[in-house]
Amino acid sequence: MSELPAVSVVIPTFNRAVYLPASIDSVLDQSFKDFELIVVDDGSTDNTQGVLKRYGSRLKCLYQPNGGASAARNLGVRHARAPWIAFQDSDDLSTPTRLETLIAYVREHPDCGMVFANGGYVGEAEHRHETIIPASKSRQLEANGVTVVDLFEKSIARLQASIISKAAYESIGGMDESLHICHDLDLFFRLFMRYRVMYLDRLVFFYRTHPGNMTGNEELRLTENIRVIEKLIHDYPEAHDQIGKNLVARRLAYRYYRLAKGRWRLNRREAARQAIQQATRLRPGYLKYWFYKIHWDCINR
Repeated sequence: MSELPAVSVVIPTFNRAVYLPASIDSVLDQSFKDFELIVVDDGSTDNTQGVLKRYGSRLKCLYQPNGGASAARNLGVRHARAPWIAFQDSDDLSTPTRLETLIAYVREHPDCGMVFANGGYVGEAEHRHETIIPASKSRQLEANGVTVVDLFEKSIARLQASIISKAAYESIGGMDESLHICHDLDLFFRLFMRYRVMYLDRLVFFYRTHPGNMTGNEELRLTENIRVIEKLIHDYPEAHDQIGKNLVARRLAYRYYRLAKGRWRLNRREAARQAIQQATRLRPGYLKYWFYKIHWDCINR
């Protein structure tokens, strides 16, 4: 083993003491051993500290007042000594060969900024798929390569399935700590636009489905998704042409429409009107959005 580790594994955690031991153990049991494990406690109020103490020197523990997953991940990266970063969520599991699989690939392709693969489920599979990326799509992505268009059409990348160059991560400014839900998508967009990103048709982690990882804040999810897309187009105008202006407009308009519907249900009528106005501006020829705009405008303010 070299003096510096080849990979730094960063696990941010907040009140996940019940799941954390299994997640940590899945990293410590890797077939590839040249890594360090950094766990960032993001202000937990449960028994997280007690869990971490049991591991002693096998991992590095960091603590911060609750600042969100993006801030916790950035803190972990700042303390990472390795040239490659592997993130893991504290309720998920790595396969025993996750690091071996990903580090072998980046050593053969050192020009990559990120490599990611597929994942499975612990608990009930979503949408009846056995893997996060359906098997046929996974084979296609490996054969044809991945582009920002693939990421835009469907959020296919998962932090838990990736290994990222620390130099690339730092060069794009790390994670946007003002984002609470869509910080990973924002990071991926910037990596895709600046670096070579590759995909492997391999299963390297298991996503644990449970009520605690389902966000109920649809307003925040939609507004952040809109913000991330608009940020991408603003910061990388060439993405507009790569993705296609019509596809960008459709995707943004649909999110504004969903936002408008949610606000109307909550009786936030003026905010709903503002959102549906944005949807009609983006897709002026789409009658469905105009129907809601005209209908809502006719209702007394």
